[in-house]
Amino acid sequence: MNSAKIVFATAMLLASSGSGAMAAALDAGACAALDGRTIAPGDISLETGGAEVRGAEWTTPAGTNPFCKVSGTTMPVDPKAPPIGWQVNLPATWNGRLLQYGGGGYNGILPETTEPAIHGPLDGPVPLAQGYVTFGSDSGHTAQNTNDASFAVNDEALANYASLHIKKTLDVAAALAKAAYGEAPRAVYFAGGSTGGREALTAALRWPEAYDGVISYYPTANFVGLRLWGAALNRAIYDDASAGWIAPDLVKAIAAYATEHCDGLDGAKDGLVSNVKTCRTRSQAVVDHFACKDGQAAGACLTPVQIERTIKVYHDGYTLPYQLANGFDRYPGYNSLEGVVMNLGTQAAYAEPVVSGPNAHHAARAYEFFQHFIARDEKLDYRSFNIADPGPYRERLLEISELADANDPDLSAFEAAGGKIILVQGTEDPSVTPLGTAAYFGKVKEAMGADRVASFMRFYMLPGLAHGKGSFSPAWDSLAALDNWVTNGVAPAGYVATDTTGSATRGRTLPVCEYPSWPRYAGSGDVRDASSFTCALGD
Repeated sequence: MNSAKIVFATAMLLASSGSGAMAAALDAGACAALDGRTIAPGDISLETGGAEVRGAEWTTPAGTNPFCKVSGTTMPVDPKAPPIGWQVNLPATWNGRLLQYGGGGYNGILPETTEPAIHGPLDGPVPLAQGYVTFGSDSGHTAQNTNDASFAVNDEALANYASLHIKKTLDVAAALAKAAYGEAPRAVYFAGGSTGGREALTAALRWPEAYDGVISYYPTANFVGLRLWGAALNRAIYDDASAGWIAPDLVKAIAAYATEHCDGLDGAKDGLVSNVKTCRTRSQAVVDHFACKDGQAAGACLTPVQIERTIKVYHDGYTLPYQLANGFDRYPGYNSLEGVVMNLGTQAAYAEPVVSGPNAHHAARAYEFFQHFIARDEKLDYRSFNIADPGPYRERLLEISELADANDPDLSAFEAAGGKIILVQGTEDPSVTPLGTAAYFGKVKEAMGADRVASFMRFYMLPGLAHGKGSFSPAWDSLAALDNWVTNGVAPAGYVATDTTGSATRGRTLPVCEYPSWPRYAGSGDVRDASSFTCALGD
């Protein structure tokens, strides 16, 4: 089929879906005309130096919707601040919707805006091919990797990363869509995970009138709380000549034993711990099994220091004697005695700068945070930092929390504007605590009432999902679910996730269960088939 026929066929498909309006069209000539286009500061709702298109390239992927790849920058107000780099993809046939992609870590690179939405289907057309204008930004700085937080010494770059790049980039994308198609978008969505998940909630909280729906996977909503947890983990592991460090082989053995210990609690021995609530009541048995007994070799068991410091911080988290933004004072820990592999690094030695991989991942992320967000590159004694008593840094922690955290439970403005939220967390996440995401959802219900929340928000806890992959890496069309909810008023129900891991479980399906329910094996049928499971609430 030639490109003209593809464009026509796609236009017919898009015109028959959603609102029913004929899809807007774009061609190569109109794409080229966008090159060099400027967007005045007054056309961006937040203060900037304006934006400029630095390239507009007509792209024709084989067998799908051609698009105009538009790249450019949004200039800062502070001449010492870096610009915001962005990419906006304008499809030849547009379904009237915008989809903003979120970033990861400390950002600094463009998200993959031509790929599926986060954990979206791998065997169907990507959002861009479906007719979505897709776009994203580097959050206002560039970096070699997403662990680099050096940008945060500049106030404007920090504010952009914390939240402002989200709306600044949306305004640019909307302006380009209007210039290309001659009409404003009919719906605007945001989808992301981790930092992108925090950005999705930030979009809903800070600009409720601008977004119609968001998809938030494993959000770093308690951004400062997570960094404090990394600092606490740093002390637990590396104090007293790294007495709390646990070697990788023992870490893996603990996770394997815990999984075996709890695997059958969901009715099926399938390598997944779905009934996590009951499993957590058995966590002490895992500790007792690995606690050092007389005659055991060093490194083959858990010492009292490792149990009381490292295991306790990882599994149980911490409580602060003060509050950060939105009343935050509790980070509840992870399912590290329920099958999660703790990320403690490959070496016992501590050395600055703390590097993710050799050292514990979140100890390294916290090191970057404290050096650049808090101390602003002045000397800070990270080895001795006490999260319970941060001394002169307490006010700065609160300031950053108010800038970056996305844990305000009052979503009433988003609800009033008709917005919808799909919130997703995985039980095996070693980076964003599943217990914390569940606690946030609970606070939203406390603040607004369960019935109101059910009218605009869904929360799913997926067994086996870690921070991107895991024992069960799900693919399901949450974007279609969100769009159907927004445009047709049909709330998500009955969705099934397909495992995309490269293991023997690839292709297995499970029901996507609303929290607090979880997939329970019905007792008969193929354990690889979602129809053999029900969404259970009890033990």
